[in-house]
Amino acid sequence: MPEQKIVAMYRIKNEERWIKKSLEAASEVCQEIVILDDCSTDNTVEICKKISNVVEIHERKEPLPLDESRDRKEVFMMALKRNPDYVLSLDADQILAPNSKEILNEELNVIYPEISVFEFQLLYMWDTPKKFRSDGWYESCYRARLFKIKNQAEKFEWKDSIYPGNLHCNHVPSNLDGLDRPISSNVKILEHGFYDKKIRQKKFEYYEAHDPYNITGENQLYIISGKGYRSGPNGMEFKKLPENLVVEV
Repeated sequence: MPEQKIVAMYRIKNEERWIKKSLEAASEVCQEIVILDDCSTDNTVEICKKISNVVEIHERKEPLPLDESRDRKEVFMMALKRNPDYVLSLDADQILAPNSKEILNEELNVIYPEISVFEFQLLYMWDTPKKFRSDGWYESCYRARLFKIKNQAEKFEWKDSIYPGNLHCNHVPSNLDGLDRPISSNVKILEHGFYDKKIRQKKFEYYEAHDPYNITGENQLYIISGKGYRSGPNGMEFKKLPENLVVEV
């Protein structure tokens, strides 16, 4: 069977801490990568330009009002122009685990060649590259990230989220055939969005300020503590990442 062409798409801003590792890992499974940079002021774009699989970077020069749905549509159209078989949607602080190439090759070509949508488990790395949080909401966090282009609707759509600026909108089109029955891949994403105390506190404060539904004040507590309904009954719990999956950051 011919090799499946996978194009990764990123929407990023000021991600110099993570982007190199993320792009290097994505390059192991993706032939091409497209990037929408939202007015970065650090070295993010310069780092991206040094990765050979990055084939297009759209550098937004003037800031626009926050609209994640709009941005995901824009970067997806960039990916679609590359004529992919599959599109992979990632954030800059998400790093594919080192064994992803072998797993995807088997899943796409042998086990599930007819499947249209794959979801990956996000492992939220916590303070060290060797452990991830595993209680409550974190225990089984799967998100659709990879989807097949063949046999999809002619027009792809993104559903607006319930939050201002379409915060937390889906990474993939809302009208995908197969989105209601995705296959849970064995690929793991090492998620660094809550990696250290400084990042967690910043995210907590930002989400608190942009969540009009946080009536009880509990919605975001899981980010900085073992409290709130999204945390486990015993508070924060962690698991050790297998050595073969560790990525030093």
